[in-house]
Amino acid sequence: MDHFDIVLALAQAAMAGDPERSRHQLARLRDQLVEKADAKQAEKLTRLLNRNERRQTVAPLALDQMRAQGKEAPVLPGETLSRKTPLPHDKETATPLARIVFPEDSDGQAPILSKPLSAAIEDLIGEWARTEQLAALGVQPNMRCVLFGAPGVGKTMLARYIGKRLGLPLVEARLDGLVSSFLGTTARNIGALFEFADRYRCILFLDEFDAVAKARDDPQEVGEIKRVVNTLLQSLDARGRRGFTLAATNHEHLLDTAVWRRFEGSIEIGLPDKDARHALLERFLAPVTLTDAERTMLVWLTEGMSGADIETLIAGGKRFFVMQSANGDSSGAGMTARRRALLAALRRQATLNGHLFGKSRQALLLGSEDELASALVSDAGLTQRDVALIVGMSQSTISRRSRTQPSDNPSASEG
Repeated sequence: MDHFDIVLALAQAAMAGDPERSRHQLARLRDQLVEKADAKQAEKLTRLLNRNERRQTVAPLALDQMRAQGKEAPVLPGETLSRKTPLPHDKETATPLARIVFPEDSDGQAPILSKPLSAAIEDLIGEWARTEQLAALGVQPNMRCVLFGAPGVGKTMLARYIGKRLGLPLVEARLDGLVSSFLGTTARNIGALFEFADRYRCILFLDEFDAVAKARDDPQEVGEIKRVVNTLLQSLDARGRRGFTLAATNHEHLLDTAVWRRFEGSIEIGLPDKDARHALLERFLAPVTLTDAERTMLVWLTEGMSGADIETLIAGGKRFFVMQSANGDSSGAGMTARRRALLAALRRQATLNGHLFGKSRQALLLGSEDELASALVSDAGLTQRDVALIVGMSQSTISRRSRTQPSDNPSASEG
């Protein structure tokens, strides 16, 4: 019998009294009929699905399904995920379609974000402790959010942190890994992933979301992408009242407009601001301690870096210190030698990982000490005394050269 697996899943959903899963399986069957060029039968299912969608209300999930246990532990419909639960697989390659990150697997560290964004995330999490108050106003907690921003700003870390705070396992799937060269397999993989997530109490996290949710009018894409996006939209609709879904992308401009409409929240995670960079440096530097002046210099040098870039920079600096110690390079003495070592480590990173820095910051680190000292005083806000210790020059020399430094020196400011 053709499509027996879909018919069986449809029967199971109907027997369980689960209208959302039933609708999802009907949509899968309709798509299979379209692929088989059975337009007449597909049209009948489309009309049935459209009538059902018009009858749906915007009422929130039943309180007995969403009521919070304690402060922030939502109860969603479905079975409990365990470490022994079989994962969905690609039928062609037997590759797992997702991995499970359980709350206890996360280190629990909160992502370091700007203060307004951190407050908004706390509100998003806190909604799950106030389902009754929300229901009284005819709404439910935010069930679908897109996280977007440059690579390395902490989108995956934020998704895992939300799972940790809510006490829910994260079904984490990289959508670029679901794409298959076999016709129809990508759509089938998406359907299998959502069917799995809908069956269990979890947060579904769709990473690299743009790999599948691309605009359907993109002239570079073949007709298959339209079928894939349609499957994704249907799956999101079916899941909308069953579970919490997060998606992440570095390329939000590629997303289909219909995809955006499926998400109640769109959270832009920008590059860390000054305060966030300071906090990130404190986290990554441990157990190394720096003076206030050294931290000020690093906060200034890391402008424009992501959290991942800052972590890479500090890790490289620590390796440099270890290698210098192993090579017996301990020239100089006391605080001055240590500060010169910090500058040497930064210059090494500007050589090995120059892409981390802005062009002008890299040029200053690799250029003359005069220009670097001038920029640290005029742009970073350090005192001449602090700069003298860092670059190994006398304070009087820095003062004298600052007076003779051209005021329009392009190397002294960020380009």
